[in-house]
Amino acid sequence: MAVSGGLIMVSASAPAEAAWGLPYLLPAPVVHHDQSWMQDVPERPGVHSKGKVAVFVFKGDDVYEPVRAAVVRALRAKGLNVTATLKPVDSAVQFREMSYTLNLAVFVEGELIGEGPRQSAHIRLRSGLTGQRIASASFSGPTPKIVGDLGRGLWPKVGGTIMRACSGASRPRRREREPMHIEAGTPMETASVSGEGT
Repeated sequence: MAVSGGLIMVSASAPAEAAWGLPYLLPAPVVHHDQSWMQDVPERPGVHSKGKVAVFVFKGDDVYEPVRAAVVRALRAKGLNVTATLKPVDSAVQFREMSYTLNLAVFVEGELIGEGPRQSAHIRLRSGLTGQRIASASFSGPTPKIVGDLGRGLWPKVGGTIMRACSGASRPRRREREPMHIEAGTPMETASVSGEGT
């Protein structure tokens, strides 16, 4: 190889890739990340879903949320109506209120800890009726392994709990508290201005 006038000259004995600069000239492959799972799927008329579930953002998931996507897809494959657009609330009472208002049976929370082979994903279920945690499942390994394991193994671990929660939520239930009303008080009487009419 020789440099002449700012150009690099590659000898004919060098591999063709080097001569043409292929490793440097080819554009990086474009990876398309399917994010359609994030959109709520409207219930089809005449098709009765087995229950409604909310899957919140998982702490520590990659930017394209492959682990949460795998959970959403696994639950939808079992005939559940899954929403991925809600944000978690702070207390059991608020979870119960959200469940009552939106007819949700189960909330799914998740967290990923670690990296590579030592990474673990913890999936937790919260009851819509009580607002309390009712089940959990853990998966470990690199993200692609966790995603594959979720597709095969999530339902056997928590499916029974989800279906019992959906059955309980489908029964008629009373709102535990009425919506908050703010008492604005009685109207103030018009005050007379001193010196009026003088």
